Amino acid sequence: MPGWFAGWLRRCCTRLREGSGSKRLDDEKILAEAHRDWMAARKFFEFATEPDLVDYAILTLQAAEKRYVYLWKKMRQKG
Repeated sequence: MPGWFAGWLRRCCTRLREGSGSKRLDDEKILAEAHRDWMAARKFFEFATEPDLVDYAILTLQAAEKRYVYLWKKMRQKG
């Protein structure tokens, strides 16, 4: 498991355990983090050379993109 994914998973679990203080700021931080994860997945895809890693990189990139788009739409709906 790549280091960035393990870090992302750890942050998500920590965030679920904590309450939310400033909800709007938290949402913006989560969206920014999702964007960073998406860009990291894109970079990983660009440098993947082995066929198995390319497959993994594609799936990871798609998941990161879908997560970002989902969070972005959710924030837009909140206003």
